Amino acid sequence: MTRNSKLKIASLLIATSIVATPIATALASGGDHRPWQMSDDDRGDGPKFRDHDRDHHKGMYGKHGMRRSTPLTVEEAKILVDAMLLRRGTTELKTGDVKSVDDGEEIEVTLLNANGDVVDTVSFDAKSGRPDRDEMRDMHRMMPKPDVEDRFDRRFTTEQMTLLANAMVIRFGGGELTLGEIKETPRGTYIATITNKAGDIVREMELSRVTGRPVS
Repeated sequence: MTRNSKLKIASLLIATSIVATPIATALASGGDHRPWQMSDDDRGDGPKFRDHDRDHHKGMYGKHGMRRSTPLTVEEAKILVDAMLLRRGTTELKTGDVKSVDDGEEIEVTLLNANGDVVDTVSFDAKSGRPDRDEMRDMHRMMPKPDVEDRFDRRFTTEQMTLLANAMVIRFGGGELTLGEIKETPRGTYIATITNKAGDIVREMELSRVTGRPVS
């Protein structure tokens, strides 16, 4: 075999491995059925839809986050929106009526301004728990941009921490997990207990009262 023939074969093998590796990885991960995350933190002025947050939540709920086992409820939809408004620190918007529509296929959350006037509606797919992207973008555009300098100076109360932890479990629990006990620690963080439907503890998370997110 000539030197040129050997080089051609080697190049072909390298190219094949480059193409095959991401395909094999995708198959091993189970395809596209990964949980959604909507980033509602203080670093941007709009929602970002992406895969499961691998830094904070990898392995948090395991397969529970793959898809909802039970449809999203009106109470859960309200908690999700309330938590987003709280995290952004807006007082110009609040949730109004929340109702199930289209034979339970969707849940509509009405947004009110400070005067109590209806200004927008956010819809959720009850089966997946996903919000309508365009409506979420509209909601974020109505909110004032967060004060970057003050984002590490705020302190969430126990009631607010409970709301944020509940929203986290709703988003990633797939309808199979619930928030159990949440309590403040001596060092000022919070411990949230996550349970299954039977009440068994699945995980305990330590949360920052400044960010409302897991302490890593």
